Amino acid sequence: MAEDKIALKQWVSDITSQDLPVLGHTTRTVLNLSKDDNSTISDLTQVILQDPSMTARILTLVNAVFYNPRGNSISTISRAIILLGLEAVCNICLTIKLIDTLVKKSNQIRLTKEMGLSIHAAVQARNIAKERGDKEPEEVFIAALLMQIGNMAFWCCDNELTDKLDKALNASNKPVAQTEKEVLGFSLHELTRSLAKEWGLGQMLQDALDNKVSAGARIQNVILGNQLAKAADKDWESDEVQVITEKVASLVGQPVETITAVLHESAKDAAMIACTYGAANAAKDIPLPPELKNKVQLIEEFKPDKPSFPEADSKLQVNILNDIKALIKENPTFSGLLEMVLEGIYRGTGMDRTLFALMSPDHKSLKAKYALGTQRQPFTEKFQFNLSKLSPNIFLYAMAKKECFWGKADKQHPLAQLITPDIKNSLGKGDFLVSPLIIGNKSIGIIYADRIPSKREITEDCMSNFKLFCTQANMGLTAISKQKAK
Repeated sequence: MAEDKIALKQWVSDITSQDLPVLGHTTRTVLNLSKDDNSTISDLTQVILQDPSMTARILTLVNAVFYNPRGNSISTISRAIILLGLEAVCNICLTIKLIDTLVKKSNQIRLTKEMGLSIHAAVQARNIAKERGDKEPEEVFIAALLMQIGNMAFWCCDNELTDKLDKALNASNKPVAQTEKEVLGFSLHELTRSLAKEWGLGQMLQDALDNKVSAGARIQNVILGNQLAKAADKDWESDEVQVITEKVASLVGQPVETITAVLHESAKDAAMIACTYGAANAAKDIPLPPELKNKVQLIEEFKPDKPSFPEADSKLQVNILNDIKALIKENPTFSGLLEMVLEGIYRGTGMDRTLFALMSPDHKSLKAKYALGTQRQPFTEKFQFNLSKLSPNIFLYAMAKKECFWGKADKQHPLAQLITPDIKNSLGKGDFLVSPLIIGNKSIGIIYADRIPSKREITEDCMSNFKLFCTQANMGLTAISKQKAK
C-alpha cells in the first residue's frame, strides 16, 4: 500500500515537472484569473492578444452558435469578454491550451478518446447547469472538462507502463479501475485527484472527483455531465442513459422528451466545437445520437495562420470601429474604450506595438498605462518621459498642437529634432505614429503605435487608419466625460 502511494506521488511529480509543466502552470494561471475578483478585462485581453493563433481561434469560437446564439458579430477580444464574461473566455482559453498541449504530445487512441469524453462531458455539464439556472455555467464546464485530467496526462506519456496498461485493458474483462490498480498500483481516477490537488484546480473539481453530490447542485451537474458522456459512449439508447436523462428532467422540471432533445443537441455541439478547438480527431470519438449521426458534418480542424506580427485587415478595421461605436453607447469606462481602440490599431491596422499613455496630474511626465504587442511588459515600463517646454519632444508637441503626427527616422524630417535621444533609446529607431488623447479641448495623453520591432514600413494607409481609430477614441472620451458630468 505504501509502495502504491509512492508510485502515485512519483507519477504526479514526473507529469508536473517533465511531461506537462506548461499545462499545469497555464491551468493554474487561467483558473486563478477567472476566480480573482480583481482580474479585469485588460488582464485577460493582454494575455490572449500576445498569441495570434489563440486570438483567431477564440474569435471563431465566440462567434459560433454555442457561445453566441443571438449571432451578434464579435470582432475584438475585449468585446468578447464584455459580452460573454470573463469566466466564459477564461474557459475557452483553458480548453484551447489543454487541447493544444495534449495534441502535441501524442496521437494515441486512448488519449484522443479521453479528450473526446472530456469535451463531451464539459458541454453536457454546462448545458445542464444552464437549464437549472446556474449563473456561472462556465465554472461547471471547466470542472467537468478536468474530470479526466489524470487519464489524459497518463496517456500523454510514452513509456513501458503506458504500453503495459494499454495491453492489459485490451485483454481484460475486469473493471477498468481494477486493471489500472493491478498494473500501476493506483487508478487513473486517483491520479486525477492528486493532480487536481497538486495544481490547485479548485474545490468544485475536488468535490466532483470525490462524488460529493450532497455538496450542491453545481457539483451534481459536473457529475451528471461526466456520467452521461461515459454512458453515451457505450450506447445512447442504453438503460443507463435513460436513467440519467430522467434524473436531469426531474431536476430541471421539464418533460423527459424535452431534456432528451437538449442532451442530444449538446452532443452535437460538443463534436462541432471540438473541431474548432483543434481536436478534430477527438470530435470523431464523441458519440452522436442515432438521429444525428448522418446529419452532422464535422468541420475541418481550425488552423489559423501564425504571423509573427499582425497584418492590416480593412474588413476587421470596419468591424472593430462598429464595435467601438456600440461600446460608446453603453457608457463604458475610459480604459475600456481605449483598450478596444488599441486592439483595433494593433490587429486592424497591423502594428507591432501600440499603447496609450497619460500625462501626470502635474503635467510634468507621460507614462504608459496599457499596451499591446510584442514585448509588451518591457515596452510599457520603458515608455516614461519627462514633459518640459524647455526640452520639448514629439509627444508634448502632439498634445500641444492636438494633432496626429508621423514620427520619421529621417534626420531631414521637420520633426526630427523632437524625436529625442531618450525616445530613441527607449523605443528603438524607426518610424512611429502618435496622436493626442483629448477630452473636450484638453489633451490628457497620447496614443502611440509603431512597427519598429519588425522593421516593416509604415504606410500612408497605416497613418490614415491610425487617425481614424484615434478620432473615435477622442469622440468616445468626450462623450463619456459628458455622461459622467450629468
